Amino acid sequence: MAHALAGVSPVAASSVDVPASAALSADGLQAAWIKVDGTGLLLAKRSNTAGGWVSAGEFTIRGVVRSPQFSPDGKSVAFQNIRGGYPTTARYRGGPSFNWSYIAVYTIGGGEISYLDPSLAFDSDARWEAADTLSFTRRIGEEAGTRISRKVEPLVARASAGEQKKLNLLESLLSAPFSYQPARAADGRSLAFVAREGRSRTIYFARLEGKARSIVRYGGDDGLELSQVALSPDGNWLAYVRGGAPNAKGEIPNARSFPVPVEQQIWLVSTSGSAKAVPVSIGSQPQFSPDGSLLLWTTATGVAMAPLGKASGVGAVDYVSAGRAERIRISPDSKRIAFERSAHVEVVDLESRAQWVLEKPSIATDSHATWSPDGTALAVVRTFGETPATGIAKRPWEIVAADAATRTTRTVWRAEPGVGSAFFPLDQDQSKNGVEWEQLLWSASGEIAFAWEQGGWRRLYAVPAAGGAARLLTPGEGEVEAAAVSLDGKSIIYSTNIGDRASRRMWSVPFGGGVPQPASVATANQWGPTPMADGAIAMVQSDHSVPPAVVLRDAKGRTRSLGGPELASAFPAKRMVRPQPVSFAAPDGMPISGELFVPAKPNGCGVIFIHGGSRRQMLLGFHYIDVYANLYELNQYFAMQGCAVLSVEYRTGIMLGHAFRNAPARGEMGASEYQDVLAGLTYLRSRPELNVKQVGIYGLSYGGLLTAQALARDPDKFAVGFDMAGVHTYPGEGFQHAPLAFVDKWNTPVYFASGDDDRNVDHSHSILLYNEIRKRRPALDVVAEAFPNEVHDLYLTMDDLVKVYWNGSSFMLKYLLSAE
Repeated sequence: MAHALAGVSPVAASSVDVPASAALSADGLQAAWIKVDGTGLLLAKRSNTAGGWVSAGEFTIRGVVRSPQFSPDGKSVAFQNIRGGYPTTARYRGGPSFNWSYIAVYTIGGGEISYLDPSLAFDSDARWEAADTLSFTRRIGEEAGTRISRKVEPLVARASAGEQKKLNLLESLLSAPFSYQPARAADGRSLAFVAREGRSRTIYFARLEGKARSIVRYGGDDGLELSQVALSPDGNWLAYVRGGAPNAKGEIPNARSFPVPVEQQIWLVSTSGSAKAVPVSIGSQPQFSPDGSLLLWTTATGVAMAPLGKASGVGAVDYVSAGRAERIRISPDSKRIAFERSAHVEVVDLESRAQWVLEKPSIATDSHATWSPDGTALAVVRTFGETPATGIAKRPWEIVAADAATRTTRTVWRAEPGVGSAFFPLDQDQSKNGVEWEQLLWSASGEIAFAWEQGGWRRLYAVPAAGGAARLLTPGEGEVEAAAVSLDGKSIIYSTNIGDRASRRMWSVPFGGGVPQPASVATANQWGPTPMADGAIAMVQSDHSVPPAVVLRDAKGRTRSLGGPELASAFPAKRMVRPQPVSFAAPDGMPISGELFVPAKPNGCGVIFIHGGSRRQMLLGFHYIDVYANLYELNQYFAMQGCAVLSVEYRTGIMLGHAFRNAPARGEMGASEYQDVLAGLTYLRSRPELNVKQVGIYGLSYGGLLTAQALARDPDKFAVGFDMAGVHTYPGEGFQHAPLAFVDKWNTPVYFASGDDDRNVDHSHSILLYNEIRKRRPALDVVAEAFPNEVHDLYLTMDDLVKVYWNGSSFMLKYLLSAE
């Protein structure tokens, strides 16, 4: 089941018929021709020009292939690689759909595919000028094509001799280890977590009494993510997923352009370290049954399971239910599973294979199924229709319970009309790595706790499973972000900003109510609440200069590191500044907050950073989502160059209340959040000790949108911009509020970067805006860079991450630190 990740597809040497249209090497001993479906090349070779051809393999690439031709030395094949069209999974579309094209080179001996200066353009008509150099025609938008020449070389960040120290500094920041939210074994005596360590991805395992040790490691910066870690109840087996989720075309992220397409696979490994990990199946969402006898997972065709052996891994695969399913939940007695399909929750008896669906109104959607501790009942969240832009549902959401034996349902609790009538779930997978707790938290004594926005804040409430009134468990202004039930079922451990809105702290509260108690005395941020045995709590902790790491707090309140990734000696912890919490008012009076990075030696350079989401909040330190930790590191890098950096918490962000998150006239309804960016600019300039003269702006995703808004609407207020995967247009009436509507005013240099396998914002957004600026402002300094096969966050490989952050920051600093 293991997949070859480099080289051509392994095939037995056999005679083949080479078509007359095939490209031949200069010596006539190699041939290459396009597959019937256009998605790659077939290769053949022969020992002499009169001999017969034998297969030399094949490779596949995203898009289609055109015009293959061998290099003069016969070691490589160049070809045109055409891509384009909307991926239907992209949330933000709108505007025209473009085709784009690269010149790609396949290295025969090394089995690698590289791209020549990929841009937001249409490249074609490649011709070899030397063994390592090609010329080709580049067409941007409606412009006439331009002939350019490029060497075949790795797409990595490069710096002049004078800039190399800066590049090394940035890479040392971006290479800081990042530990994701831990997963726990059912007995609470062991846990595991994924860590990204520079160019490696690792899974660490620890017993409650010991230190974490590496049991799985993938080096080589291969770009394949590790996620969805699950442990058997006794902690002796670990399952995980390697590879990202498919896009609308079924393609798995393949940032390294491996010639053999990669797959999303489930792997299994013994935590004893006695054997290597083995592939189990194509699929995702692995889970162990509570009795430890089964491993279950989902595939594109249904729910699968296999018996778990004591030494040999899994046995024969058995399909439990046909059809795509989500959120598998296994009953505590291991007899039944519940899962979501479409708008329904379905239940399967694993012994009889009897299957039934929870009854519900046709307009309702059931989700987030949770078993009672004894496995006799199931609770679900029931919602009705789409939630309007006000964030207030026309029909309030409900908690519904079903009896597993009789299959009858009853309403446990119903939200009140108004604020809180729409279900706003906890963010149970804070690190976005597939470790997710339940939305409905069922106590040992028969109560159900849940998040509710009644009063304007997402806080925890509890209600008897038999029905009744909801009781507030977590009073105060602020929100609960994630929560989990203690092993004894008596209390809840949760991550919140109640009491300190710019932080994340760990607290606990009994199901029966009472005064919440701090679950950590540290001043650092904590997230990923993971209750363990003996009253211990595992969590992720970080500070302004300490990257996220897993720690354990015992029942006596003592906190210790669990070990795991080590911090490199080159990491510049002592040079990192502690961000300051600041506040200011928008023009309409809305209170806005932010995080200010004051450099040790301000030099008049200012940077406005805009987070994405927009449902995000930055912290006064490392973030719990990997890409936002990277952006935090880039803010620190700017501060080390003497720039004062202000990260703006604009309206529509999270953890600041229902009214703030659902601000009127936001986004395509009026872009009201843009005034918060301008308010941040005014505040940054108002600090006399910073002496800010030139200000740049940058951001990713929604941050790219607001970066483009700033450069298009108020070009005279910003010296330069860096727009990563931004939203640039809206369909219909919303267009008038999009950056593209103001492009005639654009007069500011900008660097665009976009991954062309983006599943959040269609790659065409960047092409569209780039084309329009080139057409209307041809003399403006505009640089555009595409990252073939990269996803929205531009981070799958460390090479890509360093390159985009280095090129973008260097472009900004060129203008911000110039004498003019």
